[in-house]
Amino acid sequence: MKEVVTFFLSGKEYGVEVSRMQGIENYGEISRASEVPENFLGIACIRDEMIPVLDIKKKLVLPPVPVTGETKYVVLRTEKGKLAFVVDGVSRILQAEGDAVQDFPALVQTKSTSYGDFVVNHEGHLILAINPEGLLTAEEWQKIEEVLKSRSEEQEDK
Repeated sequence: MKEVVTFFLSGKEYGVEVSRMQGIENYGEISRASEVPENFLGIACIRDEMIPVLDIKKKLVLPPVPVTGETKYVVLRTEKGKLAFVVDGVSRILQAEGDAVQDFPALVQTKSTSYGDFVVNHEGHLILAINPEGLLTAEEWQKIEEVLKSRSEEQEDK
């Protein structure tokens, strides 16, 4: 069985497996940083920790949506570290098993779509579950690690 937290991005419902999540946090200020890769919004301080914020809508080629009271951070755990992205709202936790869980189609699996984990068919509605490990390239992670290290050193110097 898969437990999936679902959320909205530009009016579409997506999800991520609960076991891959660190948490859902209220949206706050994002510190812009010119040195982060272009598909990042910047760095957010979430629970006193600096976490890189991916522009997931840019990655998924979705239009931007204004920030509202429903806007949240979804914080993910990956092998390389924590990663957050901004969602327009959190929907629910689904439990899916059997035929309701389908592999991400191999036909559309490419280097640029490696974020696709699996698809949940919930009441005839297909929800793409995102694989946090496939969101960034090794080069992007390296750049983010450098930025976080630099920011950490700046904090220590203060």
